[in-house]
Parts: sequence; structure tokens; C-alpha cells
Amino acid sequence: MTAQAPAASAAGSTSRRRWAILLVLAGSQMLVQLDATIINTALPAIKRAFEMSESQSLWVADAYMVIFGGLLLLAGALGDRFGRRKILIVGMAIFVAASIAVAFSPDANFLIVGRGLQGLGGALVIPQTLSILTAVFPREERGRAIGIWAGAMGFGMAFGPLVGGVLVDTIGWAGVFWVPAPIAALCMLGMAAVPESRSLQHTKLDVPGAITGTIAMVAVVFAIIEGIQKGWGDPLILGSFAVAIVSAILFIIVERRTDQPLLPMAFFRQRDFTGSMIGMFFIMFALMGVMFYMPQFFQLVQGMSAAESGARLMPLALMMMFFAPVAARLLPVLGPRFMLFWAPAVHGGGALLIFSFVLGIDTPYWVIALGLAFLGMGGAMHMPATTDTAMASVPVDLAGKASAVNNAGRQLGGTLAIAILGSFAAAVYSSGVSEGLAPLNLADDAVDVLATGIGAAQQVLPTLDQELLQPTQLVLRESFVDAITDTMRFGIIFAVISGVVGWILVPKRQRQTQMQWEDGKPVETPSAPPPVIAVSANGASANGASANGRRDVAPLARSMALQRPQKSSVP
Repeated sequence: MTAQAPAASAAGSTSRRRWAILLVLAGSQMLVQLDATIINTALPAIKRAFEMSESQSLWVADAYMVIFGGLLLLAGALGDRFGRRKILIVGMAIFVAASIAVAFSPDANFLIVGRGLQGLGGALVIPQTLSILTAVFPREERGRAIGIWAGAMGFGMAFGPLVGGVLVDTIGWAGVFWVPAPIAALCMLGMAAVPESRSLQHTKLDVPGAITGTIAMVAVVFAIIEGIQKGWGDPLILGSFAVAIVSAILFIIVERRTDQPLLPMAFFRQRDFTGSMIGMFFIMFALMGVMFYMPQFFQLVQGMSAAESGARLMPLALMMMFFAPVAARLLPVLGPRFMLFWAPAVHGGGALLIFSFVLGIDTPYWVIALGLAFLGMGGAMHMPATTDTAMASVPVDLAGKASAVNNAGRQLGGTLAIAILGSFAAAVYSSGVSEGLAPLNLADDAVDVLATGIGAAQQVLPTLDQELLQPTQLVLRESFVDAITDTMRFGIIFAVISGVVGWILVPKRQRQTQMQWEDGKPVETPSAPPPVIAVSANGASANGASANGRRDVAPLARSMALQRPQKSSVP
């Protein structure tokens, strides 16, 4: 009896330490996701402040997401190579510094560049949170931990518009970029509880892969966003598409030939990993389209303040925050296939159908709230299921790269969603404005400016005669609503694709053991025992992390580290 008591106490302490670490990781995740959506309610004010066109406003959102998504794979490899905790701290510092710089933006171009630097910091943060979580939590606890992690992501994404709205109304648009500082300070203090971890096998950085992959992503997003304004036959747009195609081909060639690729192709030999990534990519089209346009709808069409528009997104926020942990608990019972099939059905069959065929200038709020609730429920079902399924299908030693691929798929989907759906909406809006204003006989120059976007319309509206002002504003609002509803119908297609992929590729039951590789082939083995994080008498924790941050490698791990194999077991 007495001999067993200390062991039980130590186990309890270790469990509490793991959940404390999760709190820090979830906070870091929440901060980055918050900044990805907090811009949405601030965007109308930013449009007016800098008299932006629709193309420029798309770049305010996508500059962040392009750099974020383009560098995620390299960021995951950096964590595996140099230490995940260390890279997490560096990323947080860059993120906060860039946020403060953006708050002092003198013009639109400076703001867009600053948003890109924020994306760099966020790219360094996010893969480390999931890879540390995977290394710290044993397989039997990881599903619940990922549910909380995903809930924090949903909380950040959904509460960002509310926080941004309150800050815009009380401080101004620059206030939204001061938010990361106090939250990051708390997360940095909590880093003392996070153990250092790194891959003992993957020691090379695939720089050519990072360069070609990022160039491909930036080029394709640039071509999509600017193609509407410049024309698809413009030499610059055609050249950008050509650069994107060539870079993507070079990226694939590099990844297939390098010893330690950023994107191990062996990941995609697992149907559950491939299905999760494809499903996540397409479901983001449904989610990000609504997250990007609904705050603008409330402010620019229904005339609400920024804070009111953020508050009206609360059904989405509450459903994502509270239902994600519940969905994680239901995952072992219902299975990933059920989750990944019905989540897009809730997205498309609920939210997008409502927004596609019911949304109008005077639509009652309860109808919109119902659609937002459906959207939040679908997202809460999808995120824990895709993340847990993908991370369980790869070795723990490759957690950094797997985490980066997991998040890159999500960010690539969100980035292209804003670029493609935003460009499509801009075209519908421009056409509607041009046709609607034709009977008013406005000057051609005025119509051209009004057709570029509601933000840019602020240059023209004050110059119009009073009898033309109200009908012109009505045309602008109606055209904007038409653009949103057409975009939502477009998004339904992607929701259907996501559901079909989930049904075909994702297994019915949740994986109970962690996948490993031997000789380049997947081999399923029992999950490793829970890592011990309690600090021993000599100052070293049993998982290899010492109290002062140094790592004592266990005998087997030491042998692996001394050999330092230069060729990955994953081709």
C-alpha cells in the first residue's frame, strides 16, 4: 500500500502537468487564429480609412494567410530540427512585433506587408502547438486533448470578429492589432511549463522545397485575386499562373528526390491521412466564405456598428467553442467517417442553403443566426475529426511535419477560399453595380470607382447629388448581397466534395494505435506509453527535458541521436 502511493501521486502530477501544457498550447493556437479573423470586422473601417478597392481588401486577409500557409511546412521542419518549444517562442515574438508595426500603418501597402509578417510569425507557432501536443499526450488521451485544441482554434476564429468589432468602435481599426501583445505575454510566461522536444531522425532542412512551395502558393493567389481587376488575359496574370505551375512541379520533384522532404509523400499512402487533408481543404471554402463576408454584410448592408456585427456572429462562435470538445468525445463512438461525412452536410445543407436562398438586405436576424449555428456545429464536428485522424496515421517522430501538413491543408483551403470566392464575388458585384447604375446616368469614371468595391465607393458618394445618393447606395447594397449569395451557392459544391471524400477515404472506426514506418512502409504498432513530465531529483524530467531546458536523451534515443541518420525512413 505505502509503496504504491508515491507512484500514484506522481502519475496524477504528470497528468495535471500535461493539461497545463495544453492550456499554453491552446492559448497560442487561439491567439493566431483570432488574428486571422479579427480583421474581418475591422476591414470595413480599414477600407474607408485607406479608400481600398476590393482587390486590396482581399490582400489584407490573404497576405496573412498566404505567408502563413506557404511557410507552415518549413516551420514544422524547423521545430523538428531545432526544438519545437524554441521555434514556438521565436514565432510568438515575430507575431507580436509585426502586429504592433501594423497598428502604425501609414498606407494600405504597409499594412498588407505587415500582415504578411504576422503570417510568418503565425506559421512558426501553429505547427509546434500540435506537434508538442502529439508528443506529450498518449494516444488514449490525445483525442480529448485535440478536441480542446480544436475548440481553442474555433474560439479564436469565431470570437475574433466580436473582439475586433468592439475595438474598432472604441479605439479604431488599429486597436485590433494591439490584441496579441497581452495574450502573447501570458503564453510566453506559460512556456516555462512546456518541455522541449525535437525529432531525433530528421536533421536536414528542405530549403528548396520551402522556396518552390511558397512561390507556387503566392503566385496562384496573386493571379486569382488580381485576375478579376486586370483581366485573365493580362500578361502579368498569365505569367503568375505559369510561375505557379512551374513552381508546383518543381516542388513535387524536389519532395520526391530529397532525403528528408518537407512533405513526405509516404503520408499520402494512408487513406485516412489523405482523406482528412482533402476534406479539410474543401470544407474551409464553406467556412471562410461566411467568416469573411458576414461581418461586412452586417456593417455595409444592414448599417450596424463593428461591435454589433461581431456580436451577431456569436451563434457560430458558441457552437464551435462548446461543441468541438463534445465532438472529440463522440469521435471514438461515432467514428471519423460519420463525422467527416455529416459535418459538410451540416455546413452545406444548413448554413450555405440558408445564406444562398434566404439572405437579403432585410433578412431577420434569427434566420441568419440559425445558419451561423449550423456552420459552427459543422466546423466543430470536422476539425477534431480531421486532426485526430491525420495525426494518428503518422509516426510521432514526424509530428512536426505532420502538424505542418495538417495546418497547411487548412490554411491553403482558407487562403484559396478567400481568393477564389472573393474574386468571384468581386466580379458579381462589379457587374451588378454597372447594370444597376446605368439608369441613373452617372459619369463613367464614377461608375468605375463604385464598381471596384463599397470601400472605394466612399470616394464618390460624397460628391453625388442628394437625389442620386439613396438609389446609388441601394444598388451597391443589393449588388453586394447578390455577390454574397452567389458565392455561398458556389461554396456548396466544395462542401459536397468534402463529404464524399470523407465517406470514401476515411475509415469507419477511429485508429487506436499510432502508425509507424519501417523501410518506408506503414506498420501499425501500439502507441507509446504516456510520457513522464514530472521533474526528478537530479533536475531532469523522465521524458528527456531537464528543468533548465536541456535534454537528457534516454539510452536508446541517445544511440539514435549519435548515429544521426541522414536519410529519412520516410521517402
